[in-house]
Amino acid sequence: MAQKRFHIDRTETSPQIDLDLDQGVLEFIGRSLPHNSEHFYGRVYRWIDEYLEEPRDQTTVNMKLDYLDTSSSKHLYNIFNRLNTVNRRGQHVRINWHYESGDEEMAETGKDYQSLFQLDFNFVEVEELF
Repeated sequence: MAQKRFHIDRTETSPQIDLDLDQGVLEFIGRSLPHNSEHFYGRVYRWIDEYLEEPRDQTTVNMKLDYLDTSSSKHLYNIFNRLNTVNRRGQHVRINWHYESGDEEMAETGKDYQSLFQLDFNFVEVEELF
């Protein structure tokens, strides 16, 4: 069984990540260009894979990222792909994709993911992400 809560502190190069098993909430805040993205996201995959064995009826993902490097984009794809399997089983997955006003690149990145998966994307334009 996955631990109930999983937390990684935000740094200059990696996002804060909070995963809450009881609430079915995953939150990513900051910028994602970790030095070793395989190691960084590997921990997240393990938790998500365990969570997906017994997911909540409703899973909410709050994405509040202001920058993604190429390898992080690949890892987000993998995370959304895992969540997509739950969605296909009938549990609802909502992605709240926050982006700063005027940051068309991050808005477009979210729309690119939306086009790839059958997930409920909600786009939230904010003055400041964090």
